[in-house]
Amino acid sequence: MEDQNHLTVPLADHHVSDKGRRGKMYGMLLESVQYYIKTDHGEDIWRAVLEHVGLKNAVFTTHVVYPDHVMLDLSKACSVLVGDRTPEEYLQYFGQCFVKFFSHYGYDKIVRISGRHYRDFLKEIDNLHENMRFSFPHMHSPSFNVSKEDGDGCVLVYRSRRQGFMQYVVGQLCECASMFYGIDVTVSKITQKTIDAGYCTKFRLNFINSAFREKVGAMSQLSPSQFSTLSANTLFKIFPFCIVFDDSLIIRHTGASLPMLLETDSLVGSELLTRLLIRRPLIDCTWSNVKRLQRVTFEFQYRSPVHRLSNASGGSGVKPQASKVLLRGQVKFMEDWNMMVFLCAPLVSGLTDLEKMGLYISDLNMYDNSRQMVMTGWQHSSVLEYSIEQQVKQSDKISGTMQKLDEWQQKSNMLLYNMIPESIAQDLKAGVDPIKTCQVFEDVTILFSYLVDFTLICTRGTPMQIVQCVNNIFTVFDSVVDKHSCFKVETLGDAVYMVAGGVPDRHPNHAHQVAGLALDLLRLSKELKDPTTGKCLQFRLGMHSGGVVGGVIGRRMPQYCLFGDTVNTASRMQSHGKPGKIHVSEQSYGHLEKSNFKLVSRGTIAVKGKGTMQTYWLMEGGDSVDTSNIN
Repeated sequence: MEDQNHLTVPLADHHVSDKGRRGKMYGMLLESVQYYIKTDHGEDIWRAVLEHVGLKNAVFTTHVVYPDHVMLDLSKACSVLVGDRTPEEYLQYFGQCFVKFFSHYGYDKIVRISGRHYRDFLKEIDNLHENMRFSFPHMHSPSFNVSKEDGDGCVLVYRSRRQGFMQYVVGQLCECASMFYGIDVTVSKITQKTIDAGYCTKFRLNFINSAFREKVGAMSQLSPSQFSTLSANTLFKIFPFCIVFDDSLIIRHTGASLPMLLETDSLVGSELLTRLLIRRPLIDCTWSNVKRLQRVTFEFQYRSPVHRLSNASGGSGVKPQASKVLLRGQVKFMEDWNMMVFLCAPLVSGLTDLEKMGLYISDLNMYDNSRQMVMTGWQHSSVLEYSIEQQVKQSDKISGTMQKLDEWQQKSNMLLYNMIPESIAQDLKAGVDPIKTCQVFEDVTILFSYLVDFTLICTRGTPMQIVQCVNNIFTVFDSVVDKHSCFKVETLGDAVYMVAGGVPDRHPNHAHQVAGLALDLLRLSKELKDPTTGKCLQFRLGMHSGGVVGGVIGRRMPQYCLFGDTVNTASRMQSHGKPGKIHVSEQSYGHLEKSNFKLVSRGTIAVKGKGTMQTYWLMEGGDSVDTSNIN
């Protein structure tokens, strides 16, 4: 877990603005979704949601970045799989979850102290985001500002580079009001439009804004200042990097250290926006907009990269480094001058940035916390980086473990489904009593296959040769059972192979499925060799249709078995058949006679325990041998 002294609270949809990462968000937002879906709906639902969005076994990590669409995909998946909310309602729920999530780690204190009243908090959101610079260096958060205020609420303008997260922000605003200020807020959209910096939405927030009324009533109690006016020289000494500009956005003056930082003396007299690019807040940089947002932290980027030798490079022959200069601070309107002054300082996160900019501690303002921030960042950055690295490693380890668990789960299921039909196995895993899985099947088809002269082969070969031979036979036969949608009931030690069609998944064309399988088995058997002589093995096959009872028998080694006279009759068809032929009963013939299978009458024969029976041969060469698509 990250050091709580370094991780401040993100309040909205955080956009990763680093080159090559545009359109991504930090994992902390997704962690909150992960936590509360598991808590409210269970681990199985969360796994199903991840699989639905194509992120099976993913584990979201605070400082790892993920594509924006993941959050939107999760809301849609939850709507489909849980079904209790629309995707938009789930986005709002995710926003509420995020506020509750960071509160678990004590970050709610930062929100609580951001303002005495909810209105104060709304005005400080942008400044709160600025405190996250060192913990989330690639973040480019949205912008919020209160454009109008009254006793019944306010108008809040939300600007963001990403689209589709409006309801997520609404959830956060409502949850913050409820959790930290004990008030109810209703949010409605006034307008929404596309701007150069992304998307702009204007909300109406209705709440009891008692603090606004108190301020109105207290205005008359203010008294004039008894202090003399601060001189311009003193102001520029306190803020050595400041910029003064007029209502035409022309730079009129700068602090003494700024030309040295930017390595230029041509700032004065130039247009502000030709030299600087506004990064925060997300507004059109006009005189009226800037004047209206004097309480908001501004950030400008110098448009030209500055090439200089770092303080640590030393020596000759070292190539100058190109560095990006960011200036951050507050804009104030100077009424006596009728100008704005940008009271800023270069954005420096530690000693490394200071060296890259060619600055020294003595260049920084000693009247604010610039020097302390540089030294504090240097002292704690290594600890923070190590913590982040360990968290990412742990997340990768958990994800890998879950992947292995899933692979072993699949192997376990495959083994189970080879022993018991999948539908029956699912019932048993759900806790159904094995006896209750028993079913009556009015009409199915059973096939037996037997290796001719198996006893003689056993007397000629070694035990290992016999085991290998039987294994080869069953492996080849197993490869085509699923193709015909049949179920292998069992195999016996004397090379008897039993298959059923229409069990446990009922199907009217069960005889066609088994017949197609029998022809395939007969064809494949010609490729199998006697390990003792090298000659082709021969098989007898017999099939019969009728009713059976199927169910799981035993608890220690459960097995799905079929019972009934149909099983006995199918076995008799095999034992009364001939090598290399498929013996078919009259009942199976009745299912197949109008198909394209080639059947030849054998006549009436005496069958042990059954009397005389009319039987048939299923011949090779029929037009419809392949039954893989019969379903």
